[in-house]
Amino acid sequence: MTPHPLHTRACGDPCAGPCAGCPERIVCRCLKVTEGEIVDAIVSLGLRTVKEVKAVTNAGDGCTCCHVQIREYLEVHVACGVRVAS
Repeated sequence: MTPHPLHTRACGDPCAGPCAGCPERIVCRCLKVTEGEIVDAIVSLGLRTVKEVKAVTNAGDGCTCCHVQIREYLEVHVACGVRVAS
């Protein structure tokens, strides 16, 4: 099964654009981190870099294949500037 490209999924969060379409989908296969965990961390903590995402979620700390997708999530969420009050 081929996952849908990031840009074709409907957005389920406050940002307009491609994000959070499949929250249970595993993005980081090495460490089993889901799209929902990554997007939630970006939005709620205001993360801006792959390094920050990796430090908080551990996503991308294995083979690094998921870095491209993490960067795409960051682009979407940084661009819309959504931050959830903690």
